[in-house]
Amino acid sequence: MKLLVREVIDETLNALKASGALTFDVIPPYNIEVPKNLEHGDWSCNVAMVMSKAAGKKPGDLAELIIKGLVDRNAIVVSAEKAGPGFLNFRLKDSVFQAVAREVLKAGLTFGRNKPKSTGKKMLVEFVSANPTGPVHIGHARGAFMGDAISRLLDAAGHDVTREFYINDAGNQVETLGRTIFKRYQQLFGVEIQLAEGEYPAEYVIEIAKTWKNEVGDAYLNKPQAEWLPKAIEVGIRENLKAIRSTLAMANISHDTFFSEATLHTAGKVTSIVDVYKARGVTYEATEGKRREKGDKVRSEESKAAKYADRQLGGTFLMTATYQENEKYVLKDEEDRIILRHDGTPVYLTADLAYHKEKFDRGYDLMVDVFGADHAGHVPRIQSGMTLLGFEQKKLQFVLVQIVRITQGGEEVKVSKRKGTLFELADLIDEAGADVCRFIFLMKSANAQFDFDLDGVKKQSKDNPVFYFQMGHARCASVLKKAIEKGVPFVGAEALTDAQLARLVLPEEKAMLKKMSQLGDVVATSAEKLEPHHVLYFCQELIADFHSYFTKFRSDPIISDDVDKTQGRLAMVAALKHTLASAFGILGIAAPEHMEAPAEEE
Repeated sequence: MKLLVREVIDETLNALKASGALTFDVIPPYNIEVPKNLEHGDWSCNVAMVMSKAAGKKPGDLAELIIKGLVDRNAIVVSAEKAGPGFLNFRLKDSVFQAVAREVLKAGLTFGRNKPKSTGKKMLVEFVSANPTGPVHIGHARGAFMGDAISRLLDAAGHDVTREFYINDAGNQVETLGRTIFKRYQQLFGVEIQLAEGEYPAEYVIEIAKTWKNEVGDAYLNKPQAEWLPKAIEVGIRENLKAIRSTLAMANISHDTFFSEATLHTAGKVTSIVDVYKARGVTYEATEGKRREKGDKVRSEESKAAKYADRQLGGTFLMTATYQENEKYVLKDEEDRIILRHDGTPVYLTADLAYHKEKFDRGYDLMVDVFGADHAGHVPRIQSGMTLLGFEQKKLQFVLVQIVRITQGGEEVKVSKRKGTLFELADLIDEAGADVCRFIFLMKSANAQFDFDLDGVKKQSKDNPVFYFQMGHARCASVLKKAIEKGVPFVGAEALTDAQLARLVLPEEKAMLKKMSQLGDVVATSAEKLEPHHVLYFCQELIADFHSYFTKFRSDPIISDDVDKTQGRLAMVAALKHTLASAFGILGIAAPEHMEAPAEEE
């Protein structure tokens, strides 16, 4: 519908130009929006204001000229009015709204989506990337659902999307995992040995050790560390990744690629990136890094930088804060970062920079990293590091998600009652269901903080936003099913007549049809902003409108003895069902065909 309005305005402007009434080179970009006050019309446009200078006319005069051209020659506009300093408000004919139902029905579940890979743009979304030292826990949950929803959005917008999981399978943590597995492996043969501080005491490590024992027997029991450690690490990463994939599958989340950090080290890319930076003249040797502004470094005593400060005394520093170009700072980091210690070993950041360089080298048009908010400090370091390599910073975007508190009985849940260990994503899905988890984690912007009430999401009432949400689609399905039972099934898009659609004249009906028409715009905007909650809000508003309509017109029901009106309304319900199912699918939420009505509506 918005596209129709834009076509009408452009045609009118070009006609005025052809007649000599207007002179301009090109039509500048302008906005078409729904007026805040619906009494002002169906759509509002600022074209007269943004085009005033190009046309050499005052906004008000230009608005009046456009209005005359619109009303004189256009078939879909009932009226157009000037508002304020030059806004245009439009009212469209009922047939424009009614045509939306037919458009939706023909598109089916593809409504609101661009054709797959139609934009020609390649995009990479990296999310979850949990350390392969244990299961996916609730700290990863929101980022997992957010990353998956962003990937789905970009896909629906017509981009070629790759979903990637970065495996941190190098460094001290996986070595600690390997040592723990070996100790558990020894214990299975009766060896008396205790775990050290910092090793992994959880049950899953014992299970991994049992799997290893079943595969190799006692082959590594008396081998030197150089032989058993790589094998223990290998089996640990393999089994943990298997468990991670299984949990993500429960959440209806999958990845196209699992990228191994270890491959970067093996290929020499982690050390070679230091040479690349040196060749570009953006490193220096020092005992400590410089800050962008003068003054003492202020660090939390609990930060890793403070804890391991002694390891950073002396080495190669990258100018992530102090590099200057044309006497202006082009970087966002607050201090230069060490990338090579004095003993020649790279730090964690170095591998991360090598990984992101590798992403850029793969030629993506956009790369999105979904990080926990606790990694916010890492963002400017990576951004600066990529800028120092000459890459476009705008091609790399970060979505930072706040951790959500899981509560039950008014108390925060951190530990699984069943396992006595850290509350896992699998536990959360077992408790609440995958759809509920996805809905709750997507219902607000990534940077919003809130509580996930496990008790509240199990209630089947209008006060439960998840239940109310899915009930909208189920109610549409129920109406269509009831029409079949009553012997007046919906005739379908092909047999539907214009006369039947013409019976959709109630303001509530036109409002729903108008909102349905906006799904494509909502998807495009949400994809551009990397904010899935806009699609969810769109669905909530549409569902609320339908629930209200369903309740308000019980005395004038959808299914009646008036055949044409019944078919028109069934067409609207079927179109609404398709719209919701398409939007739900984009978010990754199931669209149930049947749900019990809440007690208050029985």
